[in-house]
Amino acid sequence: MQEEKKRILQMVQDGKITADEALSILEELEKAGEESKVKEQVLKNELSTVVANPDSSDKSYDSFNKKMQSSKEKIFDFVETAFKKIKESDLDFNFGKSADISHIFQQGNAFFKEVEIDIANGKTSIIPWNQQDVRIECQAKVYKTENQEEARDAFMQSVHFTIENEKLTFLVQQKGIKVDAVLYIPSAEYEKIVIRMFNGGISGEGLSAETFKAKTANGPITINQLNGSLCQLETGNGAIALTDSRVVNAEAESLHGGIHAEGYFKKVDIQSFNGQVSCLMKDAECESIHAKTVTGKIQVSLPAGQPVDGELKSNLGGFNVSLEGIQVVEEKSDVIQKVLKFKTTKNEGPALYIFADTKTGTISVS
Repeated sequence: MQEEKKRILQMVQDGKITADEALSILEELEKAGEESKVKEQVLKNELSTVVANPDSSDKSYDSFNKKMQSSKEKIFDFVETAFKKIKESDLDFNFGKSADISHIFQQGNAFFKEVEIDIANGKTSIIPWNQQDVRIECQAKVYKTENQEEARDAFMQSVHFTIENEKLTFLVQQKGIKVDAVLYIPSAEYEKIVIRMFNGGISGEGLSAETFKAKTANGPITINQLNGSLCQLETGNGAIALTDSRVVNAEAESLHGGIHAEGYFKKVDIQSFNGQVSCLMKDAECESIHAKTVTGKIQVSLPAGQPVDGELKSNLGGFNVSLEGIQVVEEKSDVIQKVLKFKTTKNEGPALYIFADTKTGTISVS
């Protein structure tokens, strides 16, 4: 954010914009970051709670899942402060003595339609395999323990693993335990898969689920070859990648990190506060793409011959549209905001609607 402020001030110094115009641009940036500032404060509060008392109740952890409300706080320097500390620490705090243990949970002849995974601290990877068994391989670090026997007892008491009422549940909500878990589940079409974490990355490959949701406060999300109707991915600090997937509605949001969506989608909605946003469509069946970022660029790649109806907005960046047969419907190039509305004229069929908005970056459509 400091670089963007310097860029605006340099434009004032060079006489390209007036002080009033610079103020308007800064206000636009500030307005775009209001909700992000609220989420940052929530994560900082969560971070303080865990450091102060890793064995506390899970009320603060549950509060992360509630809907954030907007505020009017300043956003400058937020990337360089809280999220930098979170990213570098990886929440591997000095809780005192710790012991490393490994454990495997396994259940045969498992049948279920839903999966719920909730881990406070660690990493989660979910992989389908050609067996009817469920296998969960765990590598855990248990803090505030004197030996491995005590650590194993504490770990087993904190884990909740069940397959009941056609639902697999795996919970480790004790923040004083860091668990790296790899879950192998039968290859099948599931109704719902939900993964929640407070600190740690989430990954999955080759999954098929009507609804897939993954959410973490701190960590990347990497999903490959997902097949389903609804995919919702959200992280406070980390990159998001949804690749080689076939999803009807794909949604992704990151405060600090880039987002890349690649595959076959009907509708795409991706937003980042600080990071590049890119979308690569592999067929002409997509109906709409909404892409937003504050301090990054936007890249959209489409199949050849795709009919398009586009609306692009940027405050400090520019536009690069390299599609054949485009007609400019509206073009505005004010100092405060640039707008380009266009459509293709040579191609027949339903048009893909693209809305792309960035405050400081460029937008490319090809």
